[in-house]
Amino acid sequence: MTDRRTGPNRLAYLFERFPSFTQTFCAREIAELYRQGVTPPVFSIRRPKDDPPQGIPLQNIPVFYVPNTNSLEFKLKTKLISPRLTRAWSGSGDLRDKGRFREAVYLGPKLRKAGISHLHVHFAGLASRTAWWIKRLFGIHYSFTGHANDIFCPKPDQRTTLKDLVDGASFVVTVSDYSARLLRHDFPNTKIFRIYNGLDLSLFKRAKPTVEPLKLVSVGRLIEKKGFPFLIEACAQLRAHEIPFRCEIAGDGPDREQLEQLIRSLQLEGLVRLLGPRTQPDVIELLAQSSLFVFPAIHDRSGDTDNLPTVLIEAMASGLPIVATNIAGIPEIVRPEENGLLVPEKDSGELGIAIRKLQTRPEQLQEYGTRSVSLAEKHFSLSNTVTQLAQIFDGYAK
Repeated sequence: MTDRRTGPNRLAYLFERFPSFTQTFCAREIAELYRQGVTPPVFSIRRPKDDPPQGIPLQNIPVFYVPNTNSLEFKLKTKLISPRLTRAWSGSGDLRDKGRFREAVYLGPKLRKAGISHLHVHFAGLASRTAWWIKRLFGIHYSFTGHANDIFCPKPDQRTTLKDLVDGASFVVTVSDYSARLLRHDFPNTKIFRIYNGLDLSLFKRAKPTVEPLKLVSVGRLIEKKGFPFLIEACAQLRAHEIPFRCEIAGDGPDREQLEQLIRSLQLEGLVRLLGPRTQPDVIELLAQSSLFVFPAIHDRSGDTDNLPTVLIEAMASGLPIVATNIAGIPEIVRPEENGLLVPEKDSGELGIAIRKLQTRPEQLQEYGTRSVSLAEKHFSLSNTVTQLAQIFDGYAK
């Protein structure tokens, strides 16, 4: 594998914000690349707002931040530009995305000076649009990893569209076969690679699934597309069938008050708990103390949905069986009658039936948990997924 620490042709990463607690998978990917000897410098347009992800060795990874757009340095570097660059902007006929243009003007010379020949970006969003302008102005190629909302629900009011980003990219990575099929259908002339998000599986503790009581767990932001109201309604059915259980949901978000109100209206206080935000070590411990992971994801009103939820891989690494909805890339994680059960979205009745089915079959519950670990090791090991990505970079960062 090429070591890109030396030589004129180098790979770099460009992020909107790095590191970000809500995008821990990006930090894992960078750290694992460095562990494997692929050492791209990281450029970040904005500084992180929250604490960095815990337990990921980022301390020796150089991160270069774009100055605040109101700073004197940024204004001088982006206003005193050549007429050629000015014409590229004014001649576009569309003055949206001016911020991305100015970021490209600032970053382009620095990337050239560092010998960067290829940028990789996560999400078809702000940073990818900046990379699109960098290619147009300075000829530095780029690729991006598309995840979920960014490719399922592209914003129509952007000057640089999803089609522009895909057409301009050397290649596109996406995280599930489901999204790869969609992109190949919409953009048949583009090189599309599917690479799963990976995890360091050694971090997770093995659960011992039991049914007395049944310990349900779910993790995610408290937003519409996670489908948590359907899990709470399914819990009401468990109580009606006199099944001993408890359910804990870790995460925070704008729907918290609505969910708490639903819990009260169904008189599930003491049985269903919203735990609020939890650190990664807390989540690892929570999974290890649970019996069954339930993920009732849905398509929300905008059409957005999860694609390949990392929390499901974390549940597998913990040896948990899974009940989840049959949407997007979830069937690539949850194999029916192998490591869990799939149900239709927005159907609390079917969700409750699937949970009760496993509750009455404790041997199957444990068997599914064992198979979860095997599937995680086979398909979602971080070292394997990052090796696949590094091999793709070898062909393009030249």
